[in-house]
Amino acid sequence: MILRVYKSCNGNNLASTTCVSGWLYLSQKRMYRTPLALLILLFLCAVAHGQSLARLELSTLNFASKSESAKQQDAALRAIASLKRLHANTIVYRSLGDFEENGKLARVSFDTFKSDLDEVSAEVEVILVSMSNPQLKNQIRNALASYQDGAYWWQKVYQPRVINVSSLTGETNRTSADAFLMTSAPYTVAIHWRQASTYLQRAERQVATLPR
Repeated sequence: MILRVYKSCNGNNLASTTCVSGWLYLSQKRMYRTPLALLILLFLCAVAHGQSLARLELSTLNFASKSESAKQQDAALRAIASLKRLHANTIVYRSLGDFEENGKLARVSFDTFKSDLDEVSAEVEVILVSMSNPQLKNQIRNALASYQDGAYWWQKVYQPRVINVSSLTGETNRTSADAFLMTSAPYTVAIHWRQASTYLQRAERQVATLPR
């Protein structure tokens, strides 16, 4: 049987041509199928790669956004921590009666408070430059300004305990304006301490709402 089939494909020209043509057709068909499958595979790989890049870019943007928000929160927390140094040095009275009963403006001397104020002011001013949240930035700036204003008026009535002839002469020659300043300035200082505390509390509440 094998011999007859072999002869029919080789002995007869027409049959031989038919056999060769069939073999070429099958070979070409297989060759066409191979590149087509390869093209489909390459297309699927390209689509998968594009989706991976899209997800990577999206995750990168989310990370950058979260990172910037975290930086803003950290900067605000550093500023608040610095301002709390001044808050710890001052006394915030709930009412005018409480202040009149006690009369003290701070837990430290004016010189100590002024030294701390200079350090905190330098720290907070640098931090404020890097902050972009306008509301939170204003709360921190207002708190610092209130401490600075309070120190300004405290300095007006600050009297180092040094007794000399000129100071005794000043007591006797004090004008009514000076007397009014000496009387009213402590109240002004207490008001600034209270305002600074209010701004500081607002800043703490706002920074707690920032996303990490």
